[in-house]
Amino acid sequence: MKESNMPKADFLMSIVLMIFGISVLINASGMPNFADQNVSPYSAPGVVPTLLGAIFLLLGMIMLIRSILRKGYRLGITRNNIAAWFKDQTTHRFLITLGLSVVYALILLGRMHFLLATGLYMFSFVVLFEYKRGVGLFAQKKTLLMALLLAVLTSGSIYWVFRYLFLVNFPG
Repeated sequence: MKESNMPKADFLMSIVLMIFGISVLINASGMPNFADQNVSPYSAPGVVPTLLGAIFLLLGMIMLIRSILRKGYRLGITRNNIAAWFKDQTTHRFLITLGLSVVYALILLGRMHFLLATGLYMFSFVVLFEYKRGVGLFAQKKTLLMALLLAVLTSGSIYWVFRYLFLVNFPG
């Protein structure tokens, strides 16, 4: 991305960050606070999400102000700009990442064991971004083996940390 486009990108991203921060704050406010159980308010499950939501909102506001001062609100959106954006390789990678993440979060998680869902997600991610079209499958066995190894180690590590260090019970 050209340096001259950064204020515009900052302007748009600041709006996304603020919307995300507000949605996290709204969702965190609905979490139990355990006030009726006479425990410390800092042990409530909504404390960390509230803090993170507030940080996202605050940093988004700072980024918005900075981008407005640099005239980032002048987006200059044209049909040619939109067409160029959709043809850009970075956009393709972003959309693939977004699609994989949506499939993982909305379809895989909760329908299969966490280890399998996360392993499939990691394996698919690596293969989609590292696999070379036009090269035979056997010639890329190292890429596929590394994707498999990364998927197994990553999903296993995440599961172990959350299950045994953070004491999170996974469904299934």
